[in-house]
Amino acid sequence: MDIANRLESIEQEIRQVENEKLQCEQRLGLFWEHFPAIDPIIIQSHMLSLKNQIRSLENRKRALLKEQQELIVRAVVTHRGN
Repeated sequence: MDIANRLESIEQEIRQVENEKLQCEQRLGLFWEHFPAIDPIIIQSHMLSLKNQIRSLENRKRALLKEQQELIVRAVVTHRGN
């Protein structure tokens, strides 16, 4: 895959990660609103799972941004070399 195509695909992946993270954060917020009505052990487990998923998405976004920066640098270096 060439640099331009990968950069485009990274942008799409970042948007997808951001959307998934937002959805997780919204679900987590709903658990806080309805915490007393449901079994606290089950809620705690779901909340922990959502927090882990959010952390994983944040790590994925950081990795994508790092890859994006590396590809941009590579493109600039390649362009200057021509």
